[in-house]
Amino acid sequence: MTTTRTADPLGSIDSTELRILHALATTGSLTAAAAALGLSQPAVSQRIKRVETRLAVPLIERSGRGIRLTTAGQILADHGRTVVSEIDAALAAIDDLRGERAGTLRLVGFPSASATLVPMLMRRLAVEAPDVALQYREAEPPAATAMLRDGEVDCALVFDYEGAAELPAGSAFLPLWREEVHLVASDERAAGEHSARLGDFSSEHWIAGCEKCRGHLLAAAGDAGFEPDIIQETDNVPAMLAMAAAGGAVALVPGLALAAARSLPDDARALPLDPPRYRTIGLVSMATANESPQVRLAKRLLASVDGTAWHLETVDQAA
Repeated sequence: MTTTRTADPLGSIDSTELRILHALATTGSLTAAAAALGLSQPAVSQRIKRVETRLAVPLIERSGRGIRLTTAGQILADHGRTVVSEIDAALAAIDDLRGERAGTLRLVGFPSASATLVPMLMRRLAVEAPDVALQYREAEPPAATAMLRDGEVDCALVFDYEGAAELPAGSAFLPLWREEVHLVASDERAAGEHSARLGDFSSEHWIAGCEKCRGHLLAAAGDAGFEPDIIQETDNVPAMLAMAAAGGAVALVPGLALAAARSLPDDARALPLDPPRYRTIGLVSMATANESPQVRLAKRLLASVDGTAWHLETVDQAA
């Protein structure tokens, strides 16, 4: 009586079994294939028998003192070589991600960072992680943190005026640098001044910047006991500086924005505030149990950026 074996339609062949068949095709020996894969010879034999049972077809046959693959075994070995190669490539790519060596870093930042901090980040990426692509978008902090909340970016480079940041639920802010805010006025208005007390400018017209900068202006003026008369509004810093230089209005401008503009108009001056006011620059990311390699990479590289060229003071992370 002959028993016909039926292949298991739900049977599967895993990558180890494909590796075994490829090794057998290469070595022609169960012992040599086992040694090449770091397996025992009985383990290799058992795996082959299990696959033969699932497929209801022999995969190997004796040939002298060794073995050779049957036609079915050779088909699996040939296709298995391609499959295993693809699996290995995928695992290598994942390992690169884990090691911060590949993938895409999706970052959003504010305009003055685009001309200063972000190019420095790009240079560091080119040296330390050349296979990581930087996908960058520009937006002021409220819009930037909304992109982070909605999953459009991995992290957001933002600024925060003295604890006024509104962060998405489940996110965390890593402060990186602190900078001073300056008052920019025309040469004529700033004549003889080495610093600016905001109360002395309470009767001036004012230029307001972005939403957060406008909020800071209102708060700073309130602390000085007056409400600013805002007659001009622009988040274009070079335009703001030119307007202040033209006279008739003054503005509060952070140090990084001044650095991004490269130079003041000839007839404008930037005065440090007395008492000083500060803006903090940092990175916002979603707080997760397993931080993504992209966020980890962004934190590490940005934390290594020397901001002294733009008069940025590094925030002590241990404080």
